[in-house]
Amino acid sequence: MPFTVTQQLGRLPTFPELQALARLHDVHLIGNEQAGGFCHPDPKQPKVKGNYAFEPNGDFHGKFAGHVVGKLAGSFVFTTGKAEITITEKPFLLREAVLKSTLSAALKDFCAKFPA
Repeated sequence: MPFTVTQQLGRLPTFPELQALARLHDVHLIGNEQAGGFCHPDPKQPKVKGNYAFEPNGDFHGKFAGHVVGKLAGSFVFTTGKAEITITEKPFLLREAVLKSTLSAALKDFCAKFPA
């Protein structure tokens, strides 16, 4: 069953800020400030891969899929004031409470990098 994790986001990150953050985490961005894809770490057999698109107002969204103890898939939306990650498919053996807690902490850390 899908679930969503939400955090407050002070301001939307710029594309150069996302590029710098991606480099810190060995994520490869393939694209530009309008749209593209990403993968971590190997483009041929990535742990996580996905796509993203920026709206003219700076909002951005995308979808991702990967293998973390099984298949993990979902989407993300970052708008002024809010960041959301929706999980649509999770590994059978990974408890939802653990995944929610881990995602909430990671999203909170991400949002803290972009205060108002």
